[in-house]
Amino acid sequence: FGLLADQTEEATATPNGVPTASPMPEITEGPTPSPSPTATPALEPKRLTIAAAGTIYAPKAVRESAQEGMDHYDFTTTFEGLSGALAGADLSVVTLETTLAGREKGYGNYNTSPQLLDALRAVGVNFLSLATERALDKGYDGLDITASELTSRSMGYAGVYPDGVNTGAAMLNVGGVQVAVLAYAYGLSDEGRERTKGDSRGVVALMETQRVTRDIAQARVDGANIVVVLPHWGTKNRAQTPDTVHAMAERMAQAGADVILGAHPNVVQGVERISTVRSDGLTYETVVCYSLGCLLTDARDSENTAGMAVRLEMTYDPAVRRVWPGALEVTPLYIARQREDSGIVYRVVNAQDEQALEKLTLSEQAAAAQAAERVKNATQEE
Repeated sequence: FGLLADQTEEATATPNGVPTASPMPEITEGPTPSPSPTATPALEPKRLTIAAAGTIYAPKAVRESAQEGMDHYDFTTTFEGLSGALAGADLSVVTLETTLAGREKGYGNYNTSPQLLDALRAVGVNFLSLATERALDKGYDGLDITASELTSRSMGYAGVYPDGVNTGAAMLNVGGVQVAVLAYAYGLSDEGRERTKGDSRGVVALMETQRVTRDIAQARVDGANIVVVLPHWGTKNRAQTPDTVHAMAERMAQAGADVILGAHPNVVQGVERISTVRSDGLTYETVVCYSLGCLLTDARDSENTAGMAVRLEMTYDPAVRRVWPGALEVTPLYIARQREDSGIVYRVVNAQDEQALEKLTLSEQAAAAQAAERVKNATQEE
């Protein structure tokens, strides 16, 4: 915060520091003209951009494709084909369905090298949801290491509270606009429950209707102008959004969520704009992406290798304290796997970018075209 200068008259000081009297003002004849009134500056609308993509995990095959030594991994090649889909946004979000506790906790399907974050940062990602069923697969220590790796890279996160205290939404100031980010998991894996006695500390935010709506309302009370919710919900490998998920989205929208970006099914699902009347009696619009699909996986089923990145410009008008979502821009993604001189390589590419596709074999280019068609069919607004 800047300091306000005192508007008191400044005395003139002598060389020894003793102030002298200020000179008398010159006396003029006639009335003193009144100063012209100063107009209050108009409050201009503010715009910000939110970008997001789906779920990341890096099991053995993916991890080994990025290995460059005993314990050094470089995932740059993996994400370089995203072609700016996530870059340049004020808030750029993905969901991390793995811990980043490294070799210390033993690598596995849901624990990988924290060097993954360096590649994500390089393509513009600055915020991650950690609220997944795998958050505690390596116990509380594994979550602590993951959170510290994010913090050390100045990357934000939501959905977990390592100290076990629910501090509410992650609050971000974006050009004077207060953005609250909340994330929730539907539950924990068997391994996570066993290691933590069912999360006895309560560090993972679980998607309970009362808790979610309360947290959204509290974020508004705390000064949020825009509320973004990242739910880990739905059923794996099902392209149809369950009725229960639709109902939860309606509750979130009515409670005050402006943007809902879903993950977990590992396949792309539809997008929707929900119009609701909130507690102030006004009608608001909430943009929902029910599932962004996978951003990185070793699965080779066609529905799993097709994901999407989205960009959404939000306009906040401080004069009326309202926010309006703009058009949703969807970029289809494809997770390619092919043999190159260095061995097996995974590449996440913009499925419509010719330059990125040139690095793929003809069969992988054809698969990328199918992924683009799958995303197009799934994302016709409901």
